[in-house]
Amino acid sequence: MSRNTQVNIHLDNIRSNFSLANQWAPQSKNMAVIKADAYGHGLVAVAKALQALVPAFAVAIFDEAVTLRQAGITKNILILQGVYCANELIYASENGLWIILHNRSQLELLLATPLKQSLKVWLKLDTGMHRLGLDQTEFERSLQAIKQCRWIEDDFVVSSHFSCANELASDESKKQLNKFKKMITKAKLPSEVELSLSNSPAIAHLPESNLDWNRPGIMLYGLPLFDGPHNSDQPLKAAMTFESEVVAIREVEIGETVGYSNQWQATRPSKIATVAVGYADGYPRQAINGTPVLVNGERAYLAGVVSMDLISVDVTDLSKVSIGDLVELWGEHLSANEVASYANTIGYDLISGVSRRVPRVYK
Repeated sequence: MSRNTQVNIHLDNIRSNFSLANQWAPQSKNMAVIKADAYGHGLVAVAKALQALVPAFAVAIFDEAVTLRQAGITKNILILQGVYCANELIYASENGLWIILHNRSQLELLLATPLKQSLKVWLKLDTGMHRLGLDQTEFERSLQAIKQCRWIEDDFVVSSHFSCANELASDESKKQLNKFKKMITKAKLPSEVELSLSNSPAIAHLPESNLDWNRPGIMLYGLPLFDGPHNSDQPLKAAMTFESEVVAIREVEIGETVGYSNQWQATRPSKIATVAVGYADGYPRQAINGTPVLVNGERAYLAGVVSMDLISVDVTDLSKVSIGDLVELWGEHLSANEVASYANTIGYDLISGVSRRVPRVYK
């Protein structure tokens, strides 16, 4: 029998979390962002679970959109990084894909590729993140070019992306919102053009940025959205529970060490449980001594360096531990964000990084 290491995906929680986006921004159309294999939750499975509820999906790259179409997903799909060759443009126009244009070369490719079917485009503006997007001059030039292209649909969307929406004390999002409004006003957009700004934290905390289209992503998967407590924390439900089991138990005397490089040393007689998970499964190798896990629902703590296939946990203070006992690494009762804080990373990194060798079990 295989080891009992798996990821449980709670599809009802994803649906519940999406419904919160609709509650918090009822005047907007909320598309589900399912890029990066739905943040590690399974691209096709999550799309099928949400398809009846959402007006559209968003993915990062062309190949993700193709995977969804081949799996029978029929809703419109926005490709957030756009496309990079004529064949991708042709496929997009023939298969109901929407593309973002974030630089001049993408627009020139589109203008130079005659399409039989019209294509819906999104123009992305750089309002301060300085990663992707058009400046004011490029934006206005793009608008003029779009007007003259017969295979670009008139009802395009203008969007941007917040850099600090999750930081409660920052005023950067309001600065970006104001810059977005100024760019829009200066460009004198046609009335049929729609606007999009809000990501998950903005939906929950910056209602004035909830425009025609919102792009909820991380909130669908139930992670807390902010760098501090917020009233959105409680209603969100974790969609992923990463779990394994105890496969060995040993007694360790004072002064003895555990794991590679002897980085954990017992300061008291200790009981150490070995758990069948490691960095090859996506458990963060950089997690430090004291990183919490739940053994039978009780907190225990990482002891020693994370190995490729195993971790060691100090269970000295637990009431009873046996081989085969359930270990929650993160999920419904232990936030991935908390675990990430011990590994100098973020919850996004943990949930999207679970290895493909770990089975996904859909609940």
